[in-house]
Amino acid sequence: MRSMKIVRAPAVLLTALCVLSCARAPDSPMGERANRIHEEALVIDAHAHPKPSAAVSLSLGEKTGGFELDFLTMKEGGLDAVFFSVPMLRSESDERPESVGIVEDARAVADEVERFGDLAEIARSSEDISRIHALGKRAVLLGVETPDPFGGDIGTLQRFLDAGIRMVTLTPEALTAAAAGQDDQSDSGLNGFGKRVVEEMNRLGIVIDITHTPDSLQLEIIRTSVKPVVASHSCTRALNDLPRQIPDSIIRSLAEKGGVICATFYPGHISGDFPDRAVTVEDLVDHIDHIVKIAGVDHVGFGSDFLGSENHTVGLESAAGLPAITHSLLQRGYSQGEIEKILGGNLLRVFETVRESA
Repeated sequence: MRSMKIVRAPAVLLTALCVLSCARAPDSPMGERANRIHEEALVIDAHAHPKPSAAVSLSLGEKTGGFELDFLTMKEGGLDAVFFSVPMLRSESDERPESVGIVEDARAVADEVERFGDLAEIARSSEDISRIHALGKRAVLLGVETPDPFGGDIGTLQRFLDAGIRMVTLTPEALTAAAAGQDDQSDSGLNGFGKRVVEEMNRLGIVIDITHTPDSLQLEIIRTSVKPVVASHSCTRALNDLPRQIPDSIIRSLAEKGGVICATFYPGHISGDFPDRAVTVEDLVDHIDHIVKIAGVDHVGFGSDFLGSENHTVGLESAAGLPAITHSLLQRGYSQGEIEKILGGNLLRVFETVRESA
């Protein structure tokens, strides 16, 4: 999740227009090969939101122009599966308890998917993803991202699982003795309840996401979990020195347990130069390159964090731009097998591993 504040940067608009064409597939043998690889790959987005807070309805099966991830745009960009996080971005006047809002919104997304059953289906397992992909539809998985989804009740996780939720973004508010913001680098560790949450998520087969936890807590979660964990929408601190990003040491620890870090598209996470200059697909792929160098090609994916903001990486204004990532990876010398891992294979492996013994 990122701030909904919109940054308008007129000074970079001309630059953005100039580099946009670079993100598109070149009309060349390499461009044709990149398009073919992208079409053949199983492409999975680890983290997005089903609608922006200003939207009245979902309309996921329609080209409204106000969404970055409707099912038609997903098909256009070759995006086969997405983890949609609930509760949906909503106004501060919504007074529902978090756990209630999460379950209700999960049902709302499932109802919307059913309404457009010719375009998409809800997936609850890796087998579902493969089956839905074979049908030419979009697979929709459900995740949770909110400061304290549990309210101190470990039984909430079972209710989430029953509602179809398969990933939860953990937070310091929910897991530590002293609440801490996402930029806090305190040494607060997992309290007793936090350890129970990790253990119960392992038992139920729910993927653990460490994106919004500080360094020390990320390490404790990785060490406590007996299954791989993910950072569903994070970039690397080595290329953008912000507490919100993941340092090399934790990337290595996550990889040692079989996990995946998913580079995110929000330009402020990709580059500290934003909004003074346009951030492009190549800047994003620099982060992917760095993760590969630190942890290997088996431990990287992507999580767009699309939610309707006007702050975009140039070339990735919607899911329709995803082939540009494949083109860049191919130009940098990645093989088809390596690209397929980055686009979704690695995340699918983690999902399978987490679910198989649940």
